[in-house]
Amino acid sequence: MSRRKRTVIVLVLIELLLAGGWLWLHRQSTLGHASPDAPRVIGQTFGAAMGLILALSPFLYWLAARNDKRKSPPA
Repeated sequence: MSRRKRTVIVLVLIELLLAGGWLWLHRQSTLGHASPDAPRVIGQTFGAAMGLILALSPFLYWLAARNDKRKSPPA
């Protein structure tokens, strides 16, 4: 499997884990004895983390593609 494919798979898995963590914490904050601001803070924090991962993904994909080209034999 190429590095590009692995990079895309890992990025998707990280985004899914962050989304799952956000859902779980959001549910816990609305069911428990959390402050009224907890859902907003959780949403902002996880949104920032997901945005950061998405902002870095083109650079990581480019780096993986460059490494794939460097490792492949010349045609």
